[in-house]
Amino acid sequence: MDKIQTLKTSARSLGLIHTRDALDEVIHTAETEQHSYLDFLTYVFDGEILYRQNKARDKRIKEAGFPYPKYLKDFDLTFCKVISKKQFKQLTELTWIDGLYNLILSGPPGVGKTHLAIGLGYQACEDGYKVSYTTMQSLIKVLRTEEIDRHAGVKLRRIRSSNLLIIDEVGYLPISATEGNLFFQLISELQERTSIVITTNKGFEEWTEFLGDAALATAILDRLSYQCDKIPMNGKSYRLENRKSFLNETGKDK
Repeated sequence: MDKIQTLKTSARSLGLIHTRDALDEVIHTAETEQHSYLDFLTYVFDGEILYRQNKARDKRIKEAGFPYPKYLKDFDLTFCKVISKKQFKQLTELTWIDGLYNLILSGPPGVGKTHLAIGLGYQACEDGYKVSYTTMQSLIKVLRTEEIDRHAGVKLRRIRSSNLLIIDEVGYLPISATEGNLFFQLISELQERTSIVITTNKGFEEWTEFLGDAALATAILDRLSYQCDKIPMNGKSYRLENRKSFLNETGKDK
């Protein structure tokens, strides 16, 4: 037992956290399965690598700032019929991130825009990309307070270093001219450096309405749409079509 404790201490000194924590199991497995020295070392190293990969993935997901988990496997293509299986597969392969393409998911509330955006973000985190999620209102707030709020500065530094930025709920509320200019500056800065996914309830022709400036709207859309796929997700609300009733489920309204 003293030797095992010494090994655990050595593993900790070397930063082999998984090996330290799993050492008893590792030794038991090696003895039970009569591993050769080579097999034993392979087992130890593979376990450590997998542990570090999973830890890094979990850190990427946490730091992305998703409001809740959404997964591509749960996205209902039978409900969202505007996206074909082939298009969906192309989206999930994420090659558009490497090509610095943007996605604009437009349509009314409840059609799956946010689900698809977050699902793509989760998949990107799984695949090793650095992702940032924000709503438009939160983004505007951190842009306005970057110079005076440390947390805003940290958030924007992460956004600027991300492979993928998801901006949710663009156009739901109007923004001031100053805020619009800050948004334009960020989009310009990220152009050809970061892929951007935007969810919006506005068509391109309506961006002037919430930005309050036709020239600014044109300039922003010009940069976003340079390399971009626009996916109109029109249709009925998934939430309304699948709404649940507590009374119905418990039988109390019968």
